[in-house]
Amino acid sequence: MVEIAKALSYNARIVIMDEPTSALTDNEVRALFAIIRGLRERGLGIVFVSHRLEEIFEICDRITVLRDGRNAGELETATSTPDQVVRMMVGREITDLYQKEESTAGEEVVLAVRGLSRRGTQQDDARVVLDGVDLDVRAGEIVGLAGLVGSGRTEVARAIFGADPYDSGEILLHCQQVFIKSPSQAIKHGIALAPEDRKLQALVLALAIRENVSLPNLGRLSKFGFVRRREERNLAQRYIDALSVRTPSMEQKVINLSGGNQQKVVLAKWLALNPKVLIVDEPTRGIDIGAKAEVHALLSQLAEAGVAILMISSELPEVLRMSDRIYVMREGRIAGVIDHEDATEERVMKLATGVKSDARAA
Repeated sequence: MVEIAKALSYNARIVIMDEPTSALTDNEVRALFAIIRGLRERGLGIVFVSHRLEEIFEICDRITVLRDGRNAGELETATSTPDQVVRMMVGREITDLYQKEESTAGEEVVLAVRGLSRRGTQQDDARVVLDGVDLDVRAGEIVGLAGLVGSGRTEVARAIFGADPYDSGEILLHCQQVFIKSPSQAIKHGIALAPEDRKLQALVLALAIRENVSLPNLGRLSKFGFVRRREERNLAQRYIDALSVRTPSMEQKVINLSGGNQQKVVLAKWLALNPKVLIVDEPTRGIDIGAKAEVHALLSQLAEAGVAILMISSELPEVLRMSDRIYVMREGRIAGVIDHEDATEERVMKLATGVKSDARAA
């Protein structure tokens, strides 16, 4: 909000806002839109860049669609629909965006969590962060983890990956208990985590794509403390090609990539480890619709190949369409489990908010 205020203080005739709502609450977004409408009435021109179509249709008069760096067309907001915009952005129908194959999950439980519990620090007033969390993820299955912000979704992921400690409970891989106290131990057990904030927690922005992809793989890429550059380059190029990372070269610094391509680099560095379990926290946050479709297709392909995937997302359509089963969290607990064929936005939200529902209790 301070950044926006600073931009407005210049008394400019044109204000460009690039994803201005990405870090704002709903109330702050409403306040921002009121400001934008006021600026428009004063005769200012606003360029509003956003991947959130509902915002585009609420605040904009005209829409210019970009695809692969080119102008894909222009629309009048009043006479167009979100489906039209999506078709221009990705060149296909909106129904194709969630490319989820039929579940190939078997009976084998790869990852099991039993009674995972954790209390916060004294600064948190010893609040309960996790309270007896139980969940299973089978080979070839995408399990969704839904809930409101602060419900404990990310905390579960970080505890499984060894990034945060837990007070009690068990983590089992292939029915064998494992003790994971650090991310390096999780990696040795075949667990990978693509975290919520890719820029702060997943990438070294000043390094090249090649270097980011190789970071978790240095153990097998190195000999006597020296990185074997040819193998490193081959590994990076393999995943640049496999994930269709749009870049002039593997030496491109990650900071100069789009959000979607940055997310592909995050996935590439973990896929190079051939993980048994892949945890993805907000895998499509802040990326455009075309890149979302590519990430969804990739997750579906990984599941088909037998990887056990735990997917955390705040986007209900993503959770509903991509998940074979959905665990819903509320206040650090599993509030209920919903099978794919029974899942609706209403059922998920009832569990997330504590409204009584007929979903299967955890």
